[in-house]
Amino acid sequence: MFVKLDDALNWLYTRKRFSRRVNLCQMEYALKLLGSPEKSFKTIHIAGTNGKGSTATYIFHILKEKGIKCALYSSPHVVMFNERIRIMDEYISDDDALRLINYIHDFNEDFMKTGQETFTFFELLTMMSFIYFKENHVEIAVIECGLGGRLDATNVITPLVSIITAIQKDHMDVLGNTYLKIAKEKLGIVKDHIPLISAENREEIMPLFKDVCLKHSSELHFVRNISSIKLSRNGTSFSYKGIPYKVPLIGLSQPKDASMAIEAINILNSKYGYEIEEDIVKKGLLKTWWPGRFEFIKDNVILDGGHNEGALRDTYKTLKRFSGKKIVEIFGCMSDKDYKTMVEIIDQNAYKVIFTEINYPRALHKEELYNLSLCSHKYMRKDLKSAINFALKNLKEDEILLIHGSLYLVSEARAYLGGKKECLN
Repeated sequence: MFVKLDDALNWLYTRKRFSRRVNLCQMEYALKLLGSPEKSFKTIHIAGTNGKGSTATYIFHILKEKGIKCALYSSPHVVMFNERIRIMDEYISDDDALRLINYIHDFNEDFMKTGQETFTFFELLTMMSFIYFKENHVEIAVIECGLGGRLDATNVITPLVSIITAIQKDHMDVLGNTYLKIAKEKLGIVKDHIPLISAENREEIMPLFKDVCLKHSSELHFVRNISSIKLSRNGTSFSYKGIPYKVPLIGLSQPKDASMAIEAINILNSKYGYEIEEDIVKKGLLKTWWPGRFEFIKDNVILDGGHNEGALRDTYKTLKRFSGKKIVEIFGCMSDKDYKTMVEIIDQNAYKVIFTEINYPRALHKEELYNLSLCSHKYMRKDLKSAINFALKNLKEDEILLIHGSLYLVSEARAYLGGKKECLN
């Protein structure tokens, strides 16, 4: 029995990250033993590479604005662990987190005694969230996939709506090394007669989307008709289907993410009889906040958690809409990312780059990044704090500092530089 939350979290964090399971039978069996908590509430399921968190949060805030008792399950956290599991205006409390980790710890130990394989970190966390949502009589939970879709621990639910956000080449060792292979894994969340929403527009994978939805008799809603995109430090404005909207999050990808959320609400209204009015949708979008997504933490310092090729390109496009300042950046990433491509993109856009390492077991060594880069102004610093101090000390008026490459890096940077502590609105 863990007495302190830190000890409980340390145990949870040391669980293995990935499994090579070929189906979800063990997860389904475990949930049955736990009383099938996932069947006690309705869900909206979101897969994809980029934009899952933003889309999920937009939907959550709209539901909350309507007064529907809703929950959000997302990952990873940026400020604190409790962000991952949320009901209405409250993250899971430390006491409840400690209690439920103790519970799933004992469950895992008993399960292994029967000769079964131990559960992964994300499987245990998913069980924990489902139990918590059942205990608190949640009406709708917005559930974000952890990795992929077909074999993701969350893919035991039958949602009201499924969503697949932007697909990029990420986790290729697990999901495959082509857009088609990755899309096939993401499309594993499609269920019979359940509508699917996506903003994906790659011609090479459109037939696959259509074939999978046809096979499952699922309506396919592609989000298009986005126009009038304008960026400011106060957020992003755009029109979807001719209706103007605004969100506090900054970025050229935000209109797509928000439009998928809007489309999900439209389906809740038309297919399931919910009556979520347009003004509620707009108010919910305006109250959405998500840390580490093109976040100005100071006037000349931006944090961004983009961790793949597509996210980096979007970040640079967004940044160049703001100013013509030279880009100075601090970069660090995980060793399982396509870091070679990311360094190439950095070299094309940055005036100066400081490579560092994230305080995390999967972090890539800074020397590998440094040696790959062809940037004429490149540096290395042993850790993030020294990199930030070096960058700020030498930052000039015509320069802006971008800290990015991983949400884990952003989390460290926020802890060091300060910033908005709460994600709650």
